[in-house]
Amino acid sequence: MTSGKNRRELRCPECGSTNVVPIVYGLPTPEAGEEAERGEIVLGGCCVMDDSSTRHCRDCEHEWGRFGDH
Repeated sequence: MTSGKNRRELRCPECGSTNVVPIVYGLPTPEAGEEAERGEIVLGGCCVMDDSSTRHCRDCEHEWGRFGDH
């Protein structure tokens, strides 16, 4: 996982917070589980669809960004 200093600062479109983390899909590795426990990522489950969200706001819980948009 990259630190916030290396990552482009993202803002939640709902509340404007920069307390945003990526949503990671698939079977989590032990490292991903630890990152999720620290709040650095959100685990999105094993199935990813075109309309699955890619970002999560830790302040207001809003999720946005879609895999199908890329």
